[in-house]
Amino acid sequence: MIRLAQSLCLSIFLAINTLAVSATQGWSAAQAVYNTSPSALAGLSLDELNSFGLRLVTEAYEMRSRVERPIADEAKVNTTSDAVKAVIHLYDDDAVIQRARLNYGLTKNTYVPNYTGAFTISNIAVSQTSNTVLVISFDVQLPNRTSLESGNVYSGDSMPRLLVMRWNERDKMWKIFSHGDFDAPRTFLCGANKDFMPEKSTFKQEDIELALQLLYKLQTASLNGTEKSVQSPGFQYVFASGERKTAPGKIRARIKERQKALNVEAIKSDDLLVMRFDTISSLTLDGGKTEADLRPRLTTFHRDADGEWRMNAAAIFTVTAKLAENVKCVDP
Repeated sequence: MIRLAQSLCLSIFLAINTLAVSATQGWSAAQAVYNTSPSALAGLSLDELNSFGLRLVTEAYEMRSRVERPIADEAKVNTTSDAVKAVIHLYDDDAVIQRARLNYGLTKNTYVPNYTGAFTISNIAVSQTSNTVLVISFDVQLPNRTSLESGNVYSGDSMPRLLVMRWNERDKMWKIFSHGDFDAPRTFLCGANKDFMPEKSTFKQEDIELALQLLYKLQTASLNGTEKSVQSPGFQYVFASGERKTAPGKIRARIKERQKALNVEAIKSDDLLVMRFDTISSLTLDGGKTEADLRPRLTTFHRDADGEWRMNAAAIFTVTAKLAENVKCVDP
């Protein structure tokens, strides 16, 4: 069970140092949160766990806000600045990031953060798959978000995010393993999906084959109504239109037929496997239909204590048909 913390209240009841953040502080300001050991989370209430996750996310966006803002008609922004490096340091070496406007995933070697500036975070929901793995969903409004590579300005709407974070024993800190980065629904529905195309990464074939096996198992369970058997503790999913499942029975999604996975990429890393692919969705969501179009998915699996791989997070870049009817297209 997961509760939603609805505000940006930064006071939490944890036995860790209180963190004061200023615009001039760098990575050292975030260390008190990111270096909090998994043992310190043992016994936390749901509200306390949500507050801890809120601090992780808030510190990440504080660091993103220090990235230099692109200025029109001027030289390209330095994408290897200390501020950019500080943001990339938050990611696991095996991380995969799925952006809404790309039909492939980004890795730590190809990912460049956007300039964000001001931000507002809401609806945080944190769950634990294991002592060392957290699943975090939230909404974030970024009115000034701008691509460093293209200069494109993104929608300033409040949009969902879905993270899987893992404790990195080598670096003694929490790091982002998978990151579902959504954009406004109209960018899906109205063709506003052009952006800078970063370099593609390469992936091991054996990781892709395992991911496809796990996906087949997921689809079988969804078709026969036994989907809970393939969900890890703390499982969450988020749709591009904002619907999310953060507790049993809140939202029920089920496929209507087996879906073909295209452009599959995957990384297996110890007890986690992240898979991104494209598919034409044929889903029902609480009995309603989703918009049928080719969209990305980012799915993360965890190898549970019994040795079985189960899904603990799914970022579904699909909007509901009901929402799609009400979206007025704008020029791309």
